[in-house]
Amino acid sequence: MATMTITTTAGEDARLVVAFGKKLGLPGNANAAQIKADVIAYVKTVVRDQERIAAALTANQTDIDPT
Repeated sequence: MATMTITTTAGEDARLVVAFGKKLGLPGNANAAQIKADVIAYVKTVVRDQERIAAALTANQTDIDPT
């Protein structure tokens, strides 16, 4: 499996921990593991949504022969 790396600056890190802490409903800042888990969950959701859309489009293109 490919490895994906996201490189951020110290300034970006400071913003990320605050933003993800709020997004995740934490009482304080998020840590790297919490941010990583949320990003992975987002990626999974995008993939599953797109696969469901593709399956629905394929199903809608299938003709039904009533004879």
